Amino acid sequence: MMKKIWALAVVLLPLAAVAQNTLTPEEQLRQAERQLTEARRQLEIAEQNLARAREAVSESVSAGTVKEGEAVRPSSWAVPAGGEGNSAATPKGRPSLPKADDVYLRPDCIPLVDGKVVWSERVEVPGVPAERLYDKALAFLTRLTKEENQLAESKVALVNPGEHSLIATIHEKLVFSSTFLSLDFSKFNYVLQVSCTDGAAVLTMTRLTYNYDVQGKVSNYTAEEWITDKASVNKKRTRLLPVSGKFRRATVDRKDYIFKVFKDSLK
Repeated sequence: MMKKIWALAVVLLPLAAVAQNTLTPEEQLRQAERQLTEARRQLEIAEQNLARAREAVSESVSAGTVKEGEAVRPSSWAVPAGGEGNSAATPKGRPSLPKADDVYLRPDCIPLVDGKVVWSERVEVPGVPAERLYDKALAFLTRLTKEENQLAESKVALVNPGEHSLIATIHEKLVFSSTFLSLDFSKFNYVLQVSCTDGAAVLTMTRLTYNYDVQGKVSNYTAEEWITDKASVNKKRTRLLPVSGKFRRATVDRKDYIFKVFKDSLK
C-alpha cells in the first residue's frame, strides 16, 4: 500500500507544482468568473454578428432582393439550399510556411483599393468551363466554413449559378499563440467573393475586421485602421509594432493559406 501511495505522489507532485507556479486560488477564481462572463458575452456577440452578417450580405447584392428559398434563376442571387459540397478534407489552420519579417514589411504587403484592404487574385485554369469552376469554388467555400477554427455563423451566404458567382461570410478564430495554459486569438471576420468565367476564377477577400478580447475587454478594429503600414510598421520600416504587428502577420499568413487552397481546389 505504501508503495502505491508513494507512486501516486510522484505522479501528482509535478502537477501540483505547475498549478502552484501558475495560478493562485484567487487567480483561479477570477479566471473561472471571466470564463463564465465570456461564455455569456460570446452568445450576445454571436447574435449581434449574425445580424451584421445579414446586413453585410445584403449590401453585397446588387441584383435585386434575395429571399430565403427563392428559386435560382440565371443572373440572379439566392441563398444556397444548404448543400454540403465536396466532403474532401481541407488542411486545418494556417499554412506552415515560415517567413522572415521583411516579407510583412514590404510596402505592398497590405494592398489598398479606394482606401480599403482588398486582396484579389485571378487563377487561370485553361480549358475548364465556368460551370465546372463554379462547382469547385462552391465546394472550396463550403469546406472552408467547416474548418476547425470556424465559428458557427460562417457560411456560404449567396450563390448565383447564372453568373457563376458566390459570396461567403467568414467568422473564425485567428490564433496568435497557443500554450497549455493560454490561447491568444482574435475573432476575425471577412467576406470572400468568387467570380468564375470559362478558364479562370477570381477570388476576392474584403471587409476584414477583428474583435479582440483581453480579459473581458473587447476591442474592435478594421483592417484599414489596424494592419496597414501606418498602424503596424514603425516609421523606419525596420520592424512590426508589437500588437498590431502580430495581427498583420497572422492576417497575411491566413490570406496566403486561403488563396493557396483555392488555387489547389480548382485543379
